[in-house]
Amino acid sequence: MKQPPWRYVAAAVAFFGLVVVFLSTQHGSSSESQDVFPTTIHAGADILDDIFNTTLGFEKILAVSLPERTDRRDGLIIASAVSNIDFDFVDGVHGDTVMNKTLPPGDHGHLPNSSIGSWRGHLNAVAEVVHKNYTSALIMEDDADWDVRLKSLLRDFALSYNALARVPDAATLDFDDLPSVQPPSASPYGDDWDLLWLGHCGMHLPFGGLAIHHNDVSVPETKHLRSWDISEVTPLATYPPHTRIVMRQVETPVCSLVYAISQRGARKLLYSLSLQKLDDPYDVMLRAWCQGLDGNEAHVCPGVLPQLFDHYRRAGSKTADSDISEPIQEVRAKAETLNIRWSVRLNMEKLLRGDTDYDDQYPDTL
Repeated sequence: MKQPPWRYVAAAVAFFGLVVVFLSTQHGSSSESQDVFPTTIHAGADILDDIFNTTLGFEKILAVSLPERTDRRDGLIIASAVSNIDFDFVDGVHGDTVMNKTLPPGDHGHLPNSSIGSWRGHLNAVAEVVHKNYTSALIMEDDADWDVRLKSLLRDFALSYNALARVPDAATLDFDDLPSVQPPSASPYGDDWDLLWLGHCGMHLPFGGLAIHHNDVSVPETKHLRSWDISEVTPLATYPPHTRIVMRQVETPVCSLVYAISQRGARKLLYSLSLQKLDDPYDVMLRAWCQGLDGNEAHVCPGVLPQLFDHYRRAGSKTADSDISEPIQEVRAKAETLNIRWSVRLNMEKLLRGDTDYDDQYPDTL
């Protein structure tokens, strides 16, 4: 099929920008190295170029974080700084400070205070999106990690979803042969979406509505891909190695680590999850809200597998991993981030030095 001209223009502009940066930073380079954190690339040439700005093409980025978790706050601050990403904190909430009379109807007596606090912290971020009338916002938790090539990967996601949104629901597309479509006008990620589920602990693949990206070098080999259930076989096991899939609608996602929300979606989400019902942890209710389960209306929630963001886990006591789950009395010998090859957090020393020969967590089998 004929490729969309606007996609070629954006690719040419991006390539030119990367060449300029490469020529100015020859020291410490490798054959695969590139500066992937430009603040902007010829703004105005293409709406997809907005993805390369400091808010990743969204109007705002918000990070939910408990004020006392200075370790997580400092980690996110430095990871964002070296990535040319700008964000604001939204204070996390302790569940025991949430008044019972403020809770919506529902069977929430079984939820621990930590889940109540997580629910309220995320909804405070959603409420800010509505209150400030942001056209869109990325909401993340404070232990999020991403690949050094994040902005390019988000651009690939945007190209994929923009194509999926304009073809029949059950279509399966090849990323290298996307149909020619009208570029979006309101957001680089498209003009019709409620929530983009970009960071999670795993999800299944629907039977259709897929854009398949073969030979994505940022994806680890299949044997390295993991979900929240470490024993579960990845849904990508039936695809060739290094495959990433963008889906028109998420299927059973777990964990609300990083997601983007439109103003339309934020208003609906705040109404449903803050005022109508509370009976499960936040990510479970978010999944039902997206998929139209448990009495919810379905919403437009594209997703991606493997995820573009995952949880950073530092070396040392695993009790630091979560403020929601029960503490794990074990020690982690080495820091890790599942499913991310060129992790920003694990390449921090090189990024601070300006080196570009990044460490690969999951090198290919020789």
